[in-house]
Amino acid sequence: MKNIFARGGIEFLAVLLGISSSFWIDNNSKQAEEDSKRNQVYVMLQNQVDELLQYSNSKLSQYDTQLARFQNLVDNWSSFDLKNAPDKNDYIKDIWFSISNAYYPDFSIYETLINNGDINLVDFEVILKFGRLYRSMDGINSVQEKEREWRDFIENHLMQNYSDLFSTFGLPFGLFDFFAASKDDQVIYAHLKSILSVQGARRSRVQALRENMKDIQAQLVELKESDL
Repeated sequence: MKNIFARGGIEFLAVLLGISSSFWIDNNSKQAEEDSKRNQVYVMLQNQVDELLQYSNSKLSQYDTQLARFQNLVDNWSSFDLKNAPDKNDYIKDIWFSISNAYYPDFSIYETLINNGDINLVDFEVILKFGRLYRSMDGINSVQEKEREWRDFIENHLMQNYSDLFSTFGLPFGLFDFFAASKDDQVIYAHLKSILSVQGARRSRVQALRENMKDIQAQLVELKESDL
């Protein structure tokens, strides 16, 4: 009888050990899978930040040129003449093409991670910083919308008050011919000066955004090296 109980006890322990071992293997497998997925998310976020930094650096360089040209126009409004300058078209693009000059970064990887919940695999502080980075686009979009609004106002003002010139010149590349005929028009000058101010505001906000990106980039590298 004792041997039967002994055998039963050994068999029970064997089953218990087997179950425990199975749970241990399963938990380790799940942990390894989660660690691998977390590593992938960190890599994806690093790639996102790298791309955002490249794009931002390119746009900031563009904005430096744009602001210098626009400032030159405003400062020398009464005597400005670019009709025969070799860079006339580039100059006009910097002043007039508000949509193509706009700052539209690609947050698609971050948005995907938010939508599928994988963003929760990363450090919470990084999640907060990315969230603030993403929301800061609201401020940039607001100044870009103001730029488009004032540029459209200038176009409408020219059409209403200088309609006779449209038989000879057209927009956008006849812009400086229109400006030459409206040197005394303080409405146009005031709106150009306002556009310059919002372009400067955009550059400042994009620059601040870039610094936040650098901070996130450094933190992602540190976390990936220490935790993964």
